[in-house]
Amino acid sequence: MHKEYENAILDITEEGIATITLNRPKALNALCGEINRDMMAGIQEVLADPSVRVLIMTGSARAFAAGADLKEMLEVTPRQARDICQLAKDINELLESMPIPTIAAVGGFAFGGGCELSLACDFRVGGPRTMLSFPEAGLGIIPGANGMIRAAQIVGPSKAKELSMLNSMVPGEEAYRLGLLNWFVKADPELDAAAAAAKKAQKEAKKAGDEAALAEAKAAAKAAEAAASQSEYDAIYGKAVEIAKQLCTKPARALESVKKVIYDAVNVNAQQGKLRETTEFSLLFNTHDQREGMTAFGEKRPAVYTNN
Repeated sequence: MHKEYENAILDITEEGIATITLNRPKALNALCGEINRDMMAGIQEVLADPSVRVLIMTGSARAFAAGADLKEMLEVTPRQARDICQLAKDINELLESMPIPTIAAVGGFAFGGGCELSLACDFRVGGPRTMLSFPEAGLGIIPGANGMIRAAQIVGPSKAKELSMLNSMVPGEEAYRLGLLNWFVKADPELDAAAAAAKKAQKEAKKAGDEAALAEAKAAAKAAEAAASQSEYDAIYGKAVEIAKQLCTKPARALESVKKVIYDAVNVNAQQGKLRETTEFSLLFNTHDQREGMTAFGEKRPAVYTNN
C-alpha cells in the first residue's frame, strides 16, 4: 500500500511493516498543524490495518523533523498554543501506547518537536549526522509535547535539565551513548572519506583565493556530502527495517503486553506496572503462541506463530 498525504507518505509492505515518511522538504519537515494532521491520519490508518506489525517513523537524510514551524506559532494565544500542542501530544501518546512497536529512523536534525516525536517511539536508530536538540528554552518557551518527561525517563532528570535549559546539540554518537538512540550506524566509509576530502579541498581553494576554483570546490563538496548523507540515511532506515523484520517474527500479543506493562510502570506508577505485568503474564498462557513457542523450544524447531 502506498498513500500520499500533502506532507507525509504512508507505505505498508506485505510483511506488515508500515512507514510514515514526513515529507515537507523545503521546511526540513518542520512540524505544523498540517503535517501533524497528516501524521495523525497515517497513524490512524495503521491502527485500522490488522496486518501491520511494526511502524517506522522517518523523514529525510537532512532532517527527521527540524522542530516546530515558528511562523505558525509566533502570534498564537495561550489557548491556541494549547490546541497546537494537544495534537502533537496525541500523536506522541499514540506512538508510545499503540499495541505495535514503533521505530524512529532519525536521519539529520531532530529538533524540538522532532526530538519529542522520536522519543515517543519505542526505538530510535541514528548515525553520525543525526543531531538531537531541545532549543525551546532559548526561544522563551519549553517543549510542549512531553518530550522533556520522556528524555528524563531515558537520561535522568539532571541530564534532561541540561538538554532542555542549555539547549545542547547532541550528535548521534553521544545520543547513542546516552541511550537516546538504540542503534548507531554509519554511511559507506568511502563516501564519508570522499566528503571529507572534498571539504578539505574547498578550504584549500578558499585559502588560495581562486574564486573559480572555490566555486567548483564548493559544488563538489556539496555533492560529496549529499551522497554521504544519503548513504547514512539509507543505512539508518535499513537498520530500522532490519529491526522491524526481527520484531515481526515475535508473537504480536507478547509484544503488545510488553508495551502495556512498561507503559503502566513508567506513566502510571511502578505498583500498577507490577500488577499489569502479572496480569499480562497470566493471560498469555491462554494463547496459541505461548503453547507453540514453548513446544517448539522443547522440540528444538522454529516456532510458527499465528499472533493468537
